[in-house]
Amino acid sequence: MNNPPIKKIFLLLTFSILTFNCSSFKSLKYLPKNKGDETYIYIVSHGWHTGVVILEENLGEDLKFLHEHFGISPYYEIGWGDKGFYEAEEITIKITLQALFIPTPSVLHIVSVPNEPDKYFSGSEVIKIPISKKAHVILNQNISKTFKRNEKNELIKTRRGLYGKSFFFVANGSYYITNTCNTWTARVLEEAGLPFSSFLTLTARSIRSQARDALESYRCCIEDSIK
Repeated sequence: MNNPPIKKIFLLLTFSILTFNCSSFKSLKYLPKNKGDETYIYIVSHGWHTGVVILEENLGEDLKFLHEHFGISPYYEIGWGDKGFYEAEEITIKITLQALFIPTPSVLHIVSVPNEPDKYFSGSEVIKIPISKKAHVILNQNISKTFKRNEKNELIKTRRGLYGKSFFFVANGSYYITNTCNTWTARVLEEAGLPFSSFLTLTARSIRSQARDALESYRCCIEDSIK
């Protein structure tokens, strides 16, 4: 049966689906002004957990204190999570349930990454995301605010990290079922103006999906417009 209104709705929905990536990318708040204003970060997914990797040259004033703990490294991986779960020698049911259902203290896990993230984390999914320098400054500020400091404004290191040259640091914020490590990753990127949403972003799968969408949208809508 020929129904023109339904046909128009179908065509409109088809057009919306085909153009969704480009239109949705308008949520990117801080566009690069030119190629010289473009830099990049990496999103690393270790299965259930995600982190952000930044270049040493992009630490800026807000994160240069990492040199004191790691020296000069080409890259730094930064992730946030539940202190008990993250630092545990053995993951038990009790630790898992506490992390999920009781607001618990958090830590930041910082890793000195000696070479390209996709090579260093060869067993993980690594997604490279273009970002403007202004957005990166805001991202650095967001990450810096996550570190808890003592009365002398010093970072509070707790113990060695999980792999390579890495350490745990006491962090601000409590971990619970709707505020996971992946929520934190989405939030610091979202607040830096990247097209991520932290609302109910609880899993690494969601971060990977948003990262791939952001990258594809960037290629579709922005890459050819800056010189």
